[in-house]
Amino acid sequence: MADANYTVLARKWRPQLFDEVVGQEHITRTLKNAIASGRIHHAFLFIGSRGIGKTTTARILAKALNCQHFDAPTMTPCGTCDNCVSITAGNNIDVIEIDGASNNGVDDVREIRDNVRMVPTSGRYKVYIIDEVHQLSSGAFNALLKTLEEPPSHAIFILATTEAHKIPATIVSRCQRYDFRRVTIGDIVVLLRSILDREGMRATDEALYAIARAAEGGVRDAESVLDELITYCDGEITFNAVFEVLGLVDWRVLHGLCDAMMAGDVARQLILVEEVVAAGKDLSQFVEEILRYFRNLLVCKAGADAELLRLPPEEIAEMQARAARFMNVKLIRLVEQFAMLTNGYDSQLAQRTALEALLIKLSKVDVEVSLDSIMEKLILLGAGGIVPGGGAAAAPVPVPRPGPNPPEAGPTESASTVPASPRRIEAPAPEPRVVAPEPVPPVPVPIPVSVPDPVAEAVDSAAIERAKAADLLRDNLGLATVMAVFRGTIVRMGTEAATPAGPEAAAEIRPPEMEATLYDADLDESDAPME
Repeated sequence: MADANYTVLARKWRPQLFDEVVGQEHITRTLKNAIASGRIHHAFLFIGSRGIGKTTTARILAKALNCQHFDAPTMTPCGTCDNCVSITAGNNIDVIEIDGASNNGVDDVREIRDNVRMVPTSGRYKVYIIDEVHQLSSGAFNALLKTLEEPPSHAIFILATTEAHKIPATIVSRCQRYDFRRVTIGDIVVLLRSILDREGMRATDEALYAIARAAEGGVRDAESVLDELITYCDGEITFNAVFEVLGLVDWRVLHGLCDAMMAGDVARQLILVEEVVAAGKDLSQFVEEILRYFRNLLVCKAGADAELLRLPPEEIAEMQARAARFMNVKLIRLVEQFAMLTNGYDSQLAQRTALEALLIKLSKVDVEVSLDSIMEKLILLGAGGIVPGGGAAAAPVPVPRPGPNPPEAGPTESASTVPASPRRIEAPAPEPRVVAPEPVPPVPVPIPVSVPDPVAEAVDSAAIERAKAADLLRDNLGLATVMAVFRGTIVRMGTEAATPAGPEAAAEIRPPEMEATLYDADLDESDAPME
């Protein structure tokens, strides 16, 4: 038979002391120090997302101020006196909790103004906790200003909101502001494990981490999911049970989608989308799962610690194997594309069509000729590093080429920097002068040194470079297509192979070569250089 007095886990295990509040140590420490030193402000503004402890902290503060077990406000309320019990139950006459969404008019604030003047009945302070205060009307905020600035000495206001930008600056300036943070995954797991121990239940670590990730930093959301799983599972809570209860997509579907994208199998991807839709899964959640999946692949590719993934060991091994088949540029682009798809995806009328169109686009474009991919390869090649996919990158070896106009043989002293020309006009030679011979010093006999043959070295270097280039192109198919583009090859993006252009197109792409008879045809005698 069902228990008529059953209390949900979020209320049953609600923190009753400052030290029990999870993940908000920066706030609880400040409040405890304020109580210990007697510097208690008359207005507090609690800001943060849902289910992270704003109302709970406000109630603990109210108990600390009005606990009857002590003669003054205390950091550790007893929890057993009449005031502590009634505040916990929410029916204390001196602690008034107001819903700002339904009591947002000027008349409601005027009633607060009239009642705040009355002294507390059983406690030291009259505490007003206004939840969702951002929903008060503009006139209600204006009516609250004077009371909030100079309230009676026995009145304390605690305002809680999830949307701080909607609070007027005149209200914020009259309060002490406390920003509540989202609780980390580790803190949520520790809390859930403590609740399970007190409830006499068991769960795997992977299941608890999956619950914590789904809660997105909200303690109340995590406790609600845990409450549902306790009802669903007969014994131990498992990782698969979390997926079934939350309606998440199985990892095998995401692995299959990743494999189909790498293979360019569009039909398989569309079949997987059809299976997800037929299973009644939410496509918005499915897209978020895909985005999270490729984010995990990027983490694996970066070589980060596996603790960042918080997945079962077998799942981590499969993701690391798939991450090794991607380049960083490709994974970053996939994350960007699915992140863009999630923006406003809930409001799209054709969600399935948008998802299928993106999958087809990512699969059909086999070669992504982007600036990022080209720069990544060029940087690795220039640094002599390893190109993704294999093959060591080596710096190119320059091949010596003969000049277009080699100098004519002759004495060194008569050599000129101006290229020789058949039409060049020579100046008349000067008259020879008779010079007295000078003694010639003995010339040392040069030691024979083996001079390498530059032509043979160039041939060997060219052969080595061709072999390296062949290995590089074989290991990096995308780079081969990029090089084909720069050589003037017409490339059809998609699944079609590259089609070489005809000689006419090649002639248009290549720059015209200089004619050998340029100087002969264009230089006149008047244009010849003078000596």
